[in-house]
Parts: sequence; structure tokens; C-alpha cells
Amino acid sequence: GRKGCLAGARIGVDAFGTSMEDAVAKEKSQRSRVCVAVRCRPISEKETAAGATVALHVSDDNQLVLRHKGGDQSYAFDHVFGPEVAQDQLFQTLGMTQLNQAFDGYNSTIFAYGQTGSGKTHTMLNHRGGEQERGIIPRISEGLFTRIAELTLRHPNRRFLVQCSFMEVYNEVIYDLLGPSKKDQKSGGLEIKEQKGLGVYVKDLTETVVEDSAKLGQLIEEGMSHRATAATKMNDASSRSHCIFTIKLHQKDTADSSQNTICKLNLVDLAGSERARDTGA
Repeated sequence: GRKGCLAGARIGVDAFGTSMEDAVAKEKSQRSRVCVAVRCRPISEKETAAGATVALHVSDDNQLVLRHKGGDQSYAFDHVFGPEVAQDQLFQTLGMTQLNQAFDGYNSTIFAYGQTGSGKTHTMLNHRGGEQERGIIPRISEGLFTRIAELTLRHPNRRFLVQCSFMEVYNEVIYDLLGPSKKDQKSGGLEIKEQKGLGVYVKDLTETVVEDSAKLGQLIEEGMSHRATAATKMNDASSRSHCIFTIKLHQKDTADSSQNTICKLNLVDLAGSERARDTGA
């Protein structure tokens, strides 16, 4: 599979009160910062045939070095993943962190940004790939229920509820990927609303209760089958829309209400960042 540039921004929102110790304050600061990671895909056969050569180098200190005739230029990021980095390594570095924070009650977001053909959907989804090639979203889905099973055994009083939604933003219109087919949805799409105590939300967006990772996988498959794709000059099956897969995790402890939390984990695969006319879409 192709592996391309990934800009993974994680935004952790503190779900609790202010800290009382410097160590706790530092930890919360880490949770609420934005982290940027870059992933570089291998050069493609098409690019090799056209005479292209690799113009970048990944250093050991998370720097990306671009080679120019006038000299090299270095850019520093929180994480830099070279073409040889496997899907699991990427998940362990980025996805597992967010999964851990979700169980601590923090909201977070991972999104992939880059031009068409850079490997965003491969990195975030690739739900039909083999065991080693699955993306972040399928791995988080599996890890979520593995963690729930472990915590349920350790804490018999702990109860969990998982809800999922899957929406698409296409030509500035919001569609429900788990609802009726697009032709049966309103022409103007779904509406964004704001309500006191609830915040910003998408009205009438389907939220499905999920009991296991298999069901979650079915929802991903269902949603992706409805997503808008098209052949372009850059990619034979390019994603022409933004899609947002949201996992809402409710935790309730019948013996200790201080352990009760609700959080959202937003997993986003953006459309290509280039101008549409450049792709021929």
C-alpha cells in the first residue's frame, strides 16, 4: 500500500478541574497540546517511471530534511515517520496515546492532512487491508474493546457505553454516512446546531450503540461504501470529501461517581489539500 504524508493533530480537552500539583499540571498541559506528525510515503512506480527521485531525508531527531540544489532545509516536528515505518508503529505512537487519554476522560482528535495520493486514507482507515496494513481507525476500534474487557474484569462496578457516528462533508454539505442513502437525505444535508449545555452538534446525525469491535468494523465498512470518491489525475480512487468518525465513550462506576466520564474521540480523514482543478476531479 502507499504511505504518504500524515499531519496528525491531537487536541486533548481537559475533562476535569484544575490541578493541585505541578506534576499534574504538566501532565494536563501535555494532554491539551497539539502534536504534529509527518509521514512520508515511498516513491511510486509512476513517479519512478517519470524520472523522479527522493528529495527528502528523515533524521533521528524528528527532523525532515528537504534537499535543494541551493542547500538542504530542515523542518522539526513532534514525530517524523519515514517510508519504512509500519502501520502498527504509527498506531503505537499516535493512536495508542489518544486511546489512553479517552479512558482518562479526555476528548481528542486525530486528523490526516495532505494532497491526493499522499496516503491519508491508507494511514487513517485501510479497513480492508490485511492484519499488518490496517489503519489507525480500525486499530483504535479493536483496542477500545480490548481495554473495556480488561477494565471490566479489574473493576466489576465499572460500566461502559460506546456510541459511534460517521459523517461526510462534501461540497460544504454534511451527510450522514450511517443513515439513509444520500439521495434520500435532505438536499441541504444536515444542520450544525449549538445548544447550551450540549455545545455544537450536528442535528439528526445517527449515533449507533456498539457492543464489540466487529460491529464497529461493520459501521466503518457501511460508512465508507457511501463516501464520495472519484478517479483523478493523482489517484484512481481519490476521497473527494472529508469524513469524521466519532467514538463517544461513556464510563460509569456504580461505587465511585468520581470515575464517571464522557469523552469523544474524533478520527478525521480529510480530502486532498490541493486545488480541485489540479486533480482533474
